[in-house]
Amino acid sequence: MAKLKVFVVAEGPSEIGTLDALTGGGRRGSGRRAEGFIPPLLRKLLARPLAIEAQRVMNLGRWELRPSVTGHGNRAAKALALAASDGCALLVFVKDVDREPGTKKSAHERKKKLAKMHAEIEAGFAAVRDANDVHCVTATPCRMIEAWALGDPAALRAASGSKRGKESVPPRPEDLWGRESDPASGHPKCVLERLLGETATAEIFEALAEACSPATLRRTCPESFATFERDLDAVARRLPRISA
Repeated sequence: MAKLKVFVVAEGPSEIGTLDALTGGGRRGSGRRAEGFIPPLLRKLLARPLAIEAQRVMNLGRWELRPSVTGHGNRAAKALALAASDGCALLVFVKDVDREPGTKKSAHERKKKLAKMHAEIEAGFAAVRDANDVHCVTATPCRMIEAWALGDPAALRAASGSKRGKESVPPRPEDLWGRESDPASGHPKCVLERLLGETATAEIFEALAEACSPATLRRTCPESFATFERDLDAVARRLPRISA
């Protein structure tokens, strides 16, 4: 069966591994490419063959055409324009909710920021002409992709093996925050590293996504993963079926 063409735009290797050719990621002939967390997760959720291309948000460049769009919408517009020009059927735009070091917003403030981000991204999508054949989904891990990686204790056990630390897996990883510079803090990156017993590489994120249960992530990450899965499911019903 032919594969559905997907374009994923995200923060970096934790989400898309080495798939971005602009940062040294391989294309054909360069050996195995680590995929990070998002591509294997998409294959699991969509349950169909996918041909995935990916690019980091910072490598997109800015949207220079009119009408102009601001904030996250600028990069979202550029991502959609690229997806349309490359004949992709699906664009998955991944943007963390909160990356301010050491700060911890209330749930109410976080929801307001999340709503603002989604509004900017949707405005960016709406500004692109001749892209009606591309279906768009926004993923906004709260507060970052590490929260989703922490969402399934069984997947963490499978990925860490004998290296796993004795710390308990947090039941609500979306609420974690702290200073990234403090290894003992509640920052999601620090918590994940302590639980794994090593720094999380793109390969480890890939293994966590392959081992995770979407049903478990829906329960532990209700604010961001459950919303993404719902939106992806709605889009999946409109995606074209491709025959060999």
